[in-house]
Amino acid sequence: MKQNLFLKSFNVSRETINSLCEYETLLSKWNSKINLVSKNTLADIWNRHFLDSGQIIKHVDASRKRWVDVGSGAGFPGLVIALLLRDREIDCELVLIEKSTKKVYFLNEVIRKLDLNVKVLNNDIGNVEPLNADILTARAFSELNELIQIAHIHRKESGICLFLKGENYRLEIDKTLNYWFFDYDIFNSLSNPSGKIIRVKNILKR
Repeated sequence: MKQNLFLKSFNVSRETINSLCEYETLLSKWNSKINLVSKNTLADIWNRHFLDSGQIIKHVDASRKRWVDVGSGAGFPGLVIALLLRDREIDCELVLIEKSTKKVYFLNEVIRKLDLNVKVLNNDIGNVEPLNADILTARAFSELNELIQIAHIHRKESGICLFLKGENYRLEIDKTLNYWFFDYDIFNSLSNPSGKIIRVKNILKR
């Protein structure tokens, strides 16, 4: 069963599983029209996208926070997080930033079909006024140095960032530390043996 690893990692309701199945159907349908995700990942969407996105919720307290997801694309991690927050009855303001108008149409369609309380901004993050995020996330958006620059502008002073990274994460950290001071923790990915989650706080420019 393709959901097995996700279900082992998250104890979610049947309603949430049904919502994720509907999300999967919508993504497959839209992906044939616009390029949302790599076609070869659709067969393993529960691991490659749903589990990979959802796992970051384990590393932050989202209750009564403002969560900003940058470069949301097909809704990863933002919409998966929205479903998990609702499943856990966690009150959290969730804002997705996406500059592609076509992808924003898709995001809003999923939000409407799944009745999610999520706001989408159709804009380039570089043109957005500071968002004062308690939590800032990004997946497959840009290198860590640029993400830290974005976080410096858009997170609250006490805010926390969660970035999903691949096997070159250490090179990205070392490069970024040439320009910024920041505290960070590294967690192993549940979905990818070479993947990591980098949790960042206390950002200061050198």
